[in-house]
Amino acid sequence: MRLLQPALNRCATALLIATAITVSQSLFANVPSWRTHHNGIYDATHSPVDWEEKMRFEIPLESKSNGSPILVNDRIIFTAEPAYLICADSKSGDILWKRSNDLLELNNISDEKRDALKAHNARIAEVGREYQRLRNDIRRLERTLNNQPDNKTTQESLRVKREALSANETETEALRSHPEFEKFVTPPAHNTNGYSSYTPYFDGTHIYAVFGLGVVVAYDLEGNRIWSKFLEHPDHRWGGATMPQIVDGKLIVRFSNYIALDPSDGDVLWKTPSEIVFGTPTPFRVEDEAFLFTPRGEVIRVNDGKMLHEGLVYVHPTRGWSIFNTPTLVDDTLYAVSGVENQNGDAYAYRVPKSLDTLLEQGLSLVWHTQVDKDRYYASPLVHDGIMYIVSRESHITALDTNTGKTIYTHEVKGAKGTAYPSMVLAGDKIYLGIDDGNIVIFKPGRNYQQIARHNVGPYRSTPIFSDTIAYLRTYESLQAVDSL
Repeated sequence: MRLLQPALNRCATALLIATAITVSQSLFANVPSWRTHHNGIYDATHSPVDWEEKMRFEIPLESKSNGSPILVNDRIIFTAEPAYLICADSKSGDILWKRSNDLLELNNISDEKRDALKAHNARIAEVGREYQRLRNDIRRLERTLNNQPDNKTTQESLRVKREALSANETETEALRSHPEFEKFVTPPAHNTNGYSSYTPYFDGTHIYAVFGLGVVVAYDLEGNRIWSKFLEHPDHRWGGATMPQIVDGKLIVRFSNYIALDPSDGDVLWKTPSEIVFGTPTPFRVEDEAFLFTPRGEVIRVNDGKMLHEGLVYVHPTRGWSIFNTPTLVDDTLYAVSGVENQNGDAYAYRVPKSLDTLLEQGLSLVWHTQVDKDRYYASPLVHDGIMYIVSRESHITALDTNTGKTIYTHEVKGAKGTAYPSMVLAGDKIYLGIDDGNIVIFKPGRNYQQIARHNVGPYRSTPIFSDTIAYLRTYESLQAVDSL
C-alpha cells in the first residue's frame, strides 16, 4: 500500500486549517450511485489534474472488476470478482470488511448436494469447451466458403457443424435450467465483463449489490447482510451490468427481465420481460408518477412494470444485443446514443411531456436524431451547458449541440490502444474520459477540444467518482484516491 499525504504549506496556518476542513467535508459528500444518478456531473470544487504526484493512497486489490465504487460517509464501497462486496476507509484505503455472495455460501446445502453440483458443473464446462470448438470450426469453414462458395465438401461440413452447435446450445440450456441445480450453476460471462460489473447502490440506510450469478443482496454499512435473493441468470453469455436502483420505493434490477423488488426484504413486486441490454434505465417523473427510460428506447411505468412505449432507439436487427450504455436526463430531456461498428450510429434527444395523459397516449417527443460514427458506444452520454458529449469505443469524441443535434466538433484520441468502456464524467470544470488500456484523458468542456492532461493509471473499466477535491478510481489492480490539494 502507498499512502501519500497531500502537500501542505506549513507556513500558512490559515491555509492549513482551510485545507483540513475541505478534506474533512469531502469525505462525507456521498456518491450513492453510479455517475450521480446517471448524469455524470460532480459538484467538485477542485478536481485533480495531476494523478501520480497527488496520489493520496493506492491500495492493491486481489481481483478485478468493472463496477464503479460508491462513497458513503467515510467509506468506499465496491465490488470484486466473482461476487465480493468490499468496504474500505476513504481516508486511508484500509479494507474494513469484505463479503462473499457466492450462492453456495449464501445457502446451506449438504455435502452430497455439493458433490452432485460439482459433477453437474463439470458437465457444463465440458459442453462449453465443445461449444467453443464448434464456434471456431464454423468460423474457419465460413472463411473457406467465402473464398470457395461452390465447395460442396465445405458446405456439408458447415451444415453438420451448425447442427452440432444447435444441439450443444440445447443441451447447455437444459443443463443450466435443471430445476435441482439452476440456482447454483455459474452462468457464462465474458472475461471483459465478468460477474461484478453492476455498481452498488446506497439508499441512505442499506447498500444494494447485484452480481451476474443472479444474486441480489442488501447490507448495512457494518457489513451485516440484511437479505439475499437468487432471481434468474443474465440473458447473455457476456453477463450483465445494469446497476440496481431505488425508484419510487422499488428496487429495480435486471438480469433477463426488469424486476422490481421490495427493498426491505427482496420480495418480487413485478417482472417485465425485456430484450438483451447492458445499460441501466434512467428514471423520470411526470405529474409525480415515476417511469423508466431504458437504453433500448422503452418507457416502463414503475408502479406496475407496464411497458408503455418502445422502439425509440434504433436497434440493429442482427446485433440486437449491442446496447451498452445508459441514457442521460437533463431537465426535461433524455439523451441517448447507440451503434454497431460499420452499421449504424444514432444519437437522440427526447423531451418528457409535462402531461401524464400526453405521455401515456403519445410517449416522449423527439427533439432531434443525429447520425454519428458507426461504432459501438459503451460510454454513456455526458450533457453539460448545451453540449452532449459522446465517445465511441475507438475513442472518437463527438460534441453535439443539445438544441439542434448538430455536430460542434469531433476529436480522435491518438495513441490509445484500448476501448473506451468507462463513461465520461464532469467534475468541476474538467471532463474525464477513460480508456481501458489505462489512459485517463482530462479535457475542458466547451465548443472546442482542449486537453488539460493525460495519464496512464493502469488498466481499468470503471468510472471515477469525485468528492470535492478527491477522485476515487477502481482499477483492475488497485483502489486509488487522488487529491487536488
